[in-house]
Amino acid sequence: MKNSFAPFGAALSVLAFLGWMIYAARTDPRASEAVGSQPASVSSSSNDEPLLRERTAGSAVPCAVPLGWHIARVDDSFGLSSEAARAALSRAATLWVEAVGADLFSNDPDGELSVRLVYDDRQEERRRVRRLELEYNEASARLEARWAGLEEMSQRNDEARSQNRAAVRDLDRRVGALNDSIRDWNARDDAPAEVGERLRTSASMLDADRDELTARAREIDELARQLKDELDRLDDEVVAHRSEAEAIFGPSPAGDPESGVYREAVHVQDGAVASVTREIRIHRFDGTADLVLLAAHELGHALGLAHNTVRGGIMQAEFSMTALREGVPRVQPGDVESLLSLCPDL
Repeated sequence: MKNSFAPFGAALSVLAFLGWMIYAARTDPRASEAVGSQPASVSSSSNDEPLLRERTAGSAVPCAVPLGWHIARVDDSFGLSSEAARAALSRAATLWVEAVGADLFSNDPDGELSVRLVYDDRQEERRRVRRLELEYNEASARLEARWAGLEEMSQRNDEARSQNRAAVRDLDRRVGALNDSIRDWNARDDAPAEVGERLRTSASMLDADRDELTARAREIDELARQLKDELDRLDDEVVAHRSEAEAIFGPSPAGDPESGVYREAVHVQDGAVASVTREIRIHRFDGTADLVLLAAHELGHALGLAHNTVRGGIMQAEFSMTALREGVPRVQPGDVESLLSLCPDL
């Protein structure tokens, strides 16, 4: 199964995988398992040893329920305990059980379905991208905070400009009133000395007020210029930041690697299926909710379901993280319909 993130991965050749099978039989399986997926299922002659093959089209032996599963491997590099992995798989199985209303799975130490969490460069790349995402989000928050601060300062400066202009208009009104008073006293030619002194004092005070308002207007204009320059610089940083987002969140030219895979080997004896070896491998996930979704998808393959295009369905070939952000993933009615159509006896 693929998800919407796009690191890279590598596939083992058939010969390499055969070598692994031989080597694994002689050594500790936890230390010797290979990483990767095989090509789509291929037929083999009666003389061929059955091999584990990827089955994106669903199990060749579907509807084998209840299907026992067990955790066979959890690489330490995931930082996930076997108990936590088992809990996630149990939740994934429960998604199907609750949706279908039938006993589909059991956690059985001897169950035929082995689940392996195999750490490789896919998860390493996912973690690298996750770190970049966190750094990007932190940078976004800083840019938004700066932008909000500059906008608030600009708003306060605009308010100060309006107040200053209102004060200038009031000063003009007071200057006009003083000039009218001066003209009246000049026309009378009998102004007492104290009146002349009072008029001169008022004129001097009004001149001082005008100087202060003029200086304040220059400060407001200078701050407005500085704020504009800062906003222009911030605009450039936002453009560069968006370019970083394209590099982080944009599609990879190599395509999305497999996050998980269901594989099986069908053992035939005398023309009839004698047994089935089943395996789920998960290589990449982003938190417990993502692991549950991936496991539920691969469990669907184990039941026999192929990929589909059900909107929001667990069996989609690719999925986005939107489903995880919207809540706990669930099996969609379309997924249930596909399963009941394949397995009418459920």
